[in-house]
Amino acid sequence: MQTGYQPQARMPLTEKVGPQHTALIVIDIQNDFASPDKRFFAASRNRDLSMCDPMIDKLEQVIPMAESAGVLVLYTQQLYDPSKLNVLKKEQYELDGKLVTVEAGTKGADFYRISPPTDRVFVKYDFNIFSNPNLVKLLEERSIKTLVITGMDIIFCVETAIRNGYDLGYKIVVPEDLIAGNAKYMDWNTRTLEITKYTFGVVTSSAELMRIWSGSARS
Repeated sequence: MQTGYQPQARMPLTEKVGPQHTALIVIDIQNDFASPDKRFFAASRNRDLSMCDPMIDKLEQVIPMAESAGVLVLYTQQLYDPSKLNVLKKEQYELDGKLVTVEAGTKGADFYRISPPTDRVFVKYDFNIFSNPNLVKLLEERSIKTLVITGMDIIFCVETAIRNGYDLGYKIVVPEDLIAGNAKYMDWNTRTLEITKYTFGVVTSSAELMRIWSGSARS
């Protein structure tokens, strides 16, 4: 017995990341997460940050290409600010011993190596990029359909953005060389990419995105 549903041909990546409906999201490239300086959180805890600088090197090439093509480029910045926490979140920190990072007003919360325009930075107080209503509003106003997810940390804020973005209906694209995390746990990082390919979206590369967007670059 046949049903009314007929599978559609898979949308090609060139169409999926069309500049007119795509946003490149750069997540939490901050000192506490990415800097090798021992004054900051990740390095002080001896996390392997060998993925970070190579990822940022490539982002510095991709971002201008994306902007030239007309892709909306947005940045998130995570902050710990007790005044912004609800009762349950305060309990996580005070009673459950959740580690404090990127504390508001400290250099650990500052961006690492990048200087995004202030009107394209969206602060969040947890892992979820969609917790900032201004970000959600801008995506809606610009009729964005596809999110290219980049930045840090793979198994925390990046994976949260992938899952939540998918649930909100966005097409998810993850360039595997534009995300970074603790390289001591590459099996965890690889798992995020595998579940993305299996369920949530498409895994590609920065080179492929640049090839596609170069054809749309405005002179």
